[in-house]
Amino acid sequence: MENSTQQNKKYYNEITIAKGIGILLVVLGHALKQTGVSNVPGNALISIIYSFHMPLFFVLSGFVSVKILQYSKMTEYINYIKSRATRLLIPYFVMGILYMPLKYFMNRFAINPYDFSQSWKLILGDNPNTTMWFLYTLFWVSVIALILLRRSVLLPMLIASAILSCTAFIFNWSFRIPKYLFFFILGIYIRDHYEKFIEIRKNKLIFILVAIAFIICNIVNYQMGRGEFITSVSGTILCMWFSLWLVEKNVKCYGVLKSLGDASMDIYILSDPVQTVSRLALWNILHMPNVLVIMLCFVSGTGISFIVAKYILRRFKVFRILLFGEC
Repeated sequence: MENSTQQNKKYYNEITIAKGIGILLVVLGHALKQTGVSNVPGNALISIIYSFHMPLFFVLSGFVSVKILQYSKMTEYINYIKSRATRLLIPYFVMGILYMPLKYFMNRFAINPYDFSQSWKLILGDNPNTTMWFLYTLFWVSVIALILLRRSVLLPMLIASAILSCTAFIFNWSFRIPKYLFFFILGIYIRDHYEKFIEIRKNKLIFILVAIAFIICNIVNYQMGRGEFITSVSGTILCMWFSLWLVEKNVKCYGVLKSLGDASMDIYILSDPVQTVSRLALWNILHMPNVLVIMLCFVSGTGISFIVAKYILRRFKVFRILLFGEC
């Protein structure tokens, strides 16, 4: 196993590619949900995507946060919390506030109109842009992990957080931090034992067992609403292994997925408002067929967000700070 100093100097292309795959799943999942798909194939696809796509991002975030295991000085703790607050909470609050007028305009088309008297709950993680919960949760998960984790207790904390997460999934707790703390710690653990993680992938029996667990538990989850913890873990591992395979084989889509992964934060921030406006125009006004609306919302949510962020918004420092949390 490489020491942490060596690891921190590395750039893992497969992690960026996994982010690219993950953000495509996020945008597709939102496109499917926004159009109210009710057929079996659509519902099954939503179930599969939502069974692991957000845990994947917590694992990937943990993977690149392994440096917190080395922290021992108060200044390191403070600087980390400041950087996390800038990167995550500024976009969370800015997008929440900017989204309120759009929600007001969209209320007449909404099944569950937004109650503006509850807007103060933004500080508690209840964002009018409901996709922003990830940024809020990731901030608190990062801070908790910073406080609790040391290399000497990494494995016990991984086990304890796994039990807590599994319980939260079984009882469907609305409070998200207990669900996702484990996945952040899992990402740190994988990074700290990355060579072993890669070696395990080469064991065909283990690979097959992980794949079977993902398939079976997705079927159970679709039919009974149970097994999401296992699908979250197995789906995340399979996605990371698949990304590693793409890098090793230098598959043609490598570059596209890497570009999407580099821009995953930008796409995540912008895609929901883009898709909301697209759905309003295509479905509510033009009354296009459901399948076509899904496809166009997916393409616009990914493509327009990517282009607008890269070629317009990122050219201005104020937008880099307020929308993307970069100082």
